[in-house]
Amino acid sequence: MKEKRRVAASLAAAVVMTFAGVGTAHAAKQPGAANGTTTRAGIASLGGCDNGHDCPKPPPVPTGCFDIDSAVQDPDKYLSVVCDGRVYVLTVREAPPTAPQPVGDWQFVGGPTNVVDATLSTRANEVYVSVLTATGTVFQGVCTATEPLTVPCTFTQMPTPP
Repeated sequence: MKEKRRVAASLAAAVVMTFAGVGTAHAAKQPGAANGTTTRAGIASLGGCDNGHDCPKPPPVPTGCFDIDSAVQDPDKYLSVVCDGRVYVLTVREAPPTAPQPVGDWQFVGGPTNVVDATLSTRANEVYVSVLTATGTVFQGVCTATEPLTVPCTFTQMPTPP
């Protein structure tokens, strides 16, 4: 009788440990499709995770216009907006005492089309457009500061952030 109780207790412990995930082997990272996805125990993620954890899916790119920034390259000011995952820049002639005058229209600067955040900076007749994509990739674009801005800008992928 004692032996039957031990066997039953062992089986019960094994069932509890299995449901709790204790003592089970970690699922191996499986190669995915050509689009860079990986799968782990039925969970798909972009880029995969090498730290033994499941990766969250990247956020969707917001629709509409949702981010704005500006930078000055005297006598012009450059405004950027992110709309539907793309960065657009408007050149504005700052000519006090008159009101600022747009030079041309909003221009798509090129680069990635899944942008969630962008910043502008200027230096020596160049406008720098730094972007963060929905997948966590960072790019920097360099444009010639003209009226209006010379597009498309030349974008370079930066190292992967931590």
